[in-house]
Amino acid sequence: MESYKVMLNGPAPWGFRLQGGKDFSMPLSISRLTPGGKAAQAGVGVGDWVLYIDGESTSSMTHIEAQNRIRACGDRLCLTLSRAQNHLGKTQKVRVAPGAPAAAQRRLRGGKSLSVDGQMDFASGGPGCVWRAGRLPTGGANRSSIVQAAQQAPEGPGRTPLCYKCNKVIRGRYLVALGHYYHPEEFTCCQCRKVLDEGGFFEEKGSIFCPKCYDTRYAPSCAKCKKKITGEVMHALKMTWHVQCFTCAACKTPIRNRAFYMEEGQPYCERDYEKMFGTKCRGCDFKIDAGDRFLEALGFSWHDTCFVCAICQTNLEGKTFYSKKDKPLCKSHAFSHV
Repeated sequence: MESYKVMLNGPAPWGFRLQGGKDFSMPLSISRLTPGGKAAQAGVGVGDWVLYIDGESTSSMTHIEAQNRIRACGDRLCLTLSRAQNHLGKTQKVRVAPGAPAAAQRRLRGGKSLSVDGQMDFASGGPGCVWRAGRLPTGGANRSSIVQAAQQAPEGPGRTPLCYKCNKVIRGRYLVALGHYYHPEEFTCCQCRKVLDEGGFFEEKGSIFCPKCYDTRYAPSCAKCKKKITGEVMHALKMTWHVQCFTCAACKTPIRNRAFYMEEGQPYCERDYEKMFGTKCRGCDFKIDAGDRFLEALGFSWHDTCFVCAICQTNLEGKTFYSKKDKPLCKSHAFSHV
């Protein structure tokens, strides 16, 4: 994984928001950038993974630990990051050669796939045609050449195909899958015994399954509805979910691959979390983002750079201050008549 390093000069705010962490079972990453902020100017991108904070690995940090580590950086923040990578598994599709049966045009899901290269191609024809699990010929091959090659019977007595299951000579149409020859009626699901000469199949630990039986046996269960997940899977909080079951507790919209936040054990999308639980700075009225240094005073939250004397703008962080009408004042102006 290619990484890069940025050095941000303080003081905060640093201009980015974090998401993830060990407690969310997600890599620590950048969820938002302040336009024109320090992080954006340094070339940090939304979705980039945060690998190190001031030389300390984030692999075992919770979200709060990462925030506190950033707040402790003072006037200089050093981050090591890697560009956003797509680590999600790709859905495998059945590729059908022109003229193939419509029943074969379906989508397969997850796990072990159709063949060694993860695709299934079909060539249609009369008696003697081959239904081959494998890759279409490359480099300008067309349908005619595929069908012709598929219909050619093996030449010579030493090349007569034998069925891998019954070990008998195959006469007429045959199927090639997982590197072996089969009578079409003998290539079946090990559970329901359904013939698999059409559609897809899964191989698991040497056994062959139709998609339905594979899902029943190996598909994960949804943490909310407890039913098997046979389509798109959502991984969150060390559990698996149907996409439509992992939703924002407020607006009920599926969260999918967007950032979310936990509050009292419930997930919230970023918009509703900020609306219901977000903290704004009393001084500038902007949100206090993850990574921003802030303090609590006069019953409010403040960016450390916004907690200043209301008259002379002197920074009051760590200093003695006074207040009038919820406004902080330095000692010089607290007793003046200005």
